[in-house]
Amino acid sequence: MSRALVISGGGCKGAFAVGILKRLFAEYPGLNFDMFVGTSTGALMAPLVALGEMGMVEKLYTTQKTENVVLENRLGDRINSTSIFDASPLWQQIVENYTDERYNKVVANGKKIYITTTCLQTGQMVVFTTDKTPATPAHYQIETIVNANQFRKAIMASACQPVFMQPIKINLHVPGSPNPNFQYVDGGVREYAGIQMAIDNGATEIFTILLSSAEVEVEDIEYKNLFSILQKTIDIFTDDVGKNDLIIPQQFNEALQYIDAVKKKMMSNGVAEIDINNYFSISGLQTPYESKKPLKLYQFQPKAPLGGGPGGLSFDPVEMQQMISKGEGIAGEFIASINTGDVTWA
Repeated sequence: MSRALVISGGGCKGAFAVGILKRLFAEYPGLNFDMFVGTSTGALMAPLVALGEMGMVEKLYTTQKTENVVLENRLGDRINSTSIFDASPLWQQIVENYTDERYNKVVANGKKIYITTTCLQTGQMVVFTTDKTPATPAHYQIETIVNANQFRKAIMASACQPVFMQPIKINLHVPGSPNPNFQYVDGGVREYAGIQMAIDNGATEIFTILLSSAEVEVEDIEYKNLFSILQKTIDIFTDDVGKNDLIIPQQFNEALQYIDAVKKKMMSNGVAEIDINNYFSISGLQTPYESKKPLKLYQFQPKAPLGGGPGGLSFDPVEMQQMISKGEGIAGEFIASINTGDVTWA
């Protein structure tokens, strides 16, 4: 059994994930995760959750104001820059909080962390990981993190929404890197929630926290300038990516459940297990379903939009505290609904 925690992107909406985890860990102190997949704000949270520093996570998501994360500028003043906002305050926080000591603890405790980014030069999703032997699927690139500074830069890049926040050269000072000047931005451009990373690396039980609501958000306002239209457009794009991220893992699991049911039916009809396995293993044909068992997927998502402004870049401590409360409420409903006899962590 390998258990993964996947946290999507969403800026200040990460406070909702704090509420979910706070309630789950309070109810189930034995709940442990083997791997952590983070996109954007999820990448900021994952290492601290892996270290069990939930108090620090909660502090970060209840005390920050927008100026602690980005410095806002007028669009016209930044026309020749790589971003509209300046994310230097966020980088300073990452340097202060994701220290060499914390990085070394993450490596030492064996928890596998996967940080999703998007490379501007290749257009590929690139996952930076502390896993020394990660899976290497063909549809995205994997890079194993070699030092604390690369770790910090990967977190920063994953959190940097393109256009609004500057791209990051993660490998600029990494010895032997073939592309030190490649620039990386938010992994949510390609994958809003990295569920596939967890599946590819052997997770059999996946807790996914999504920060966007399944409910369509209708805003009765008129967008009257280029900046507001740009913000809204990127929000729409991110939500669309997120919906697609959920469809594929669900279809994958439905296929596994179907195959498992067929195998059981064949066995009940007297077909030997060795023959069944031979039927489902075709020489020369690789299939993602071979030797895989149906997954346990647990999904947490707000019932209604959380707020936080476009891209979750409006950091308001009062509003974020409300998001934490909403997360605790959703987790409470989940706890009330499960059959503890069906789970290994209750």
